[in-house]
Amino acid sequence: MPRILIMNAGTAQMSGSDLTRAQLSLAANSAYRSAWFAHEGDLIVSPVVIPADLLSFIGATLNFDASSLCLLVPQGGNQSPVLDDCALLSKTVVERINRHIRQKSTWRLYPCYSTEGVARLAAMLGIPRTGDDFALQRGPDLLNRKSHFRQLATSVALPLPNGAVTTDSNELFRAVTSLRAETGSVIVKLDNGAGGVGNVILTGNESDPLPGARDTRRIPWLSFDPDALWSEMTTASCKTLVVESYHLAKSLFYLEYEIEDDGSIVFMSSGNIRLRKSADRSERALIWTGLELPSDLRNEQWLTAQAHAYRFVALARNLGYRGMINIDAIFATDGRLLFNEANGRWGGGAVLHSIAVRLLGFDYSGCNVILSVRNVRSGSLQIAHDRLVKEGFLFDRTRKEGVIPLAADQEAGTVECLVIARDRAAARDLQHRLLRMV
Repeated sequence: MPRILIMNAGTAQMSGSDLTRAQLSLAANSAYRSAWFAHEGDLIVSPVVIPADLLSFIGATLNFDASSLCLLVPQGGNQSPVLDDCALLSKTVVERINRHIRQKSTWRLYPCYSTEGVARLAAMLGIPRTGDDFALQRGPDLLNRKSHFRQLATSVALPLPNGAVTTDSNELFRAVTSLRAETGSVIVKLDNGAGGVGNVILTGNESDPLPGARDTRRIPWLSFDPDALWSEMTTASCKTLVVESYHLAKSLFYLEYEIEDDGSIVFMSSGNIRLRKSADRSERALIWTGLELPSDLRNEQWLTAQAHAYRFVALARNLGYRGMINIDAIFATDGRLLFNEANGRWGGGAVLHSIAVRLLGFDYSGCNVILSVRNVRSGSLQIAHDRLVKEGFLFDRTRKEGVIPLAADQEAGTVECLVIARDRAAARDLQHRLLRMV
């Protein structure tokens, strides 16, 4: 059954309406990498034009005819790289989708984020979806706010860092003052900031950049200015900050599930979140280098995390949500399992998992390691492809290992790659070689 892929990453429901330049860039690049979800005959609704050579390469790699794909870009791609509900429900877009889907009798919608607009589009197209009543009331927003996560997670006894939801600078001051006593550090999170760009870590100690935030700051606590931090972090569309005690992590990982139309919960994948220090000593954030699937948790750790996460996913299911949901967590250096946030949408590992299943089979995690490697220097996807062929790194379908270039960031002059290897050592060796390529 063909699908209508709706690449609506970065919408106000997900990230707020006050997007930074980095968030806008992430939304555009998300559309390119999400094209790897495509199957033969799909219709892709994207905020940006996806290069024809990328679509052809996807088809050749995943063994389907890419010419069967149809790409629909509102207003020719001259607008924001965010596909919001207004653009999605515009008369022109709805008419173009309607004209295309008349060619086949049955279609499914496959959105990144189940917004109210997606539910309305489904009704206009006559494509019934379980969970649309929930989406029409903006229910999925409950799963993409840090304050709501704490409220929902507490109801199913998920282990969380001690924390508080604050709605003014006085509450912020009380929360920071109280919570910093536990570990000497706190993390302050913008309620709807995605990708860590809305988070700041405050610590009373000298510290290198710490994971989970765009900035790690040493604070003389007696001179802490809650008004200044409140003014800096909040936006016109978001006046809520979450404060939590900050715990150093020994393992950073995620778990991803899909809640199907009939309410069944399917575990998709679990992976490590990999970060590194910048060569620039003035940089106050760690650099996200990619994901590693499956996670390297010990069996008992994985089973414990799964048992807790499943309760949260079941709660989301019972509320009425349908679709993908991912949950971030850590095992702290003291051994405690702590959950950080959840997101009801495609996660960063969803594309990687999808590709691995299609190339290696559903049981790939038992005999393969998958790495995403960001910031591989290359002027274009084609240049990266040619270099991988020359170096003998390109994915080999027979050996079932090698490298696949996923998408290019033309502005940064880099490419994100997917490494498929037999074990972690081989995967990390390939990563090291990729990052040395010039």
